[in-house]
Amino acid sequence: MTILDTDYLVALLRGDAAAAAQADKIKSPKTTIINAFELYYGADRSQNPKKSHAEVNSLLRSMDVLEFEMPAVLASAKIQAELMNAGNPVNILDVLIAGIVMVNKEELLTRNVNHFNRINGLNWKKW
Repeated sequence: MTILDTDYLVALLRGDAAAAAQADKIKSPKTTIINAFELYYGADRSQNPKKSHAEVNSLLRSMDVLEFEMPAVLASAKIQAELMNAGNPVNILDVLIAGIVMVNKEELLTRNVNHFNRINGLNWKKW
């Protein structure tokens, strides 16, 4: 199964043709509660938050949203410690997303290669 990163979901919301073409190939799309947070944060910062919230609501209703539960907490803590110990930190929200993806044994669809390629054991694919 595929977990959709925020950059992909934003592209869908903006009507990006490449994202839309990719969507037809994805079976049982999912995202994480962290990605949902990022989408709502963006909606709240938009010119029309009410409209943006409605669009995010509609998009998120079309897929499963994976929660941040204790196994993901532990995995994310380990990822963050490894990155910090190596002097190679990434955005903490990306670490939390990676923890959820890894404990669910899923693949992350993203264009944020610069962050996610630093996380050992994370299964990801660039769109």
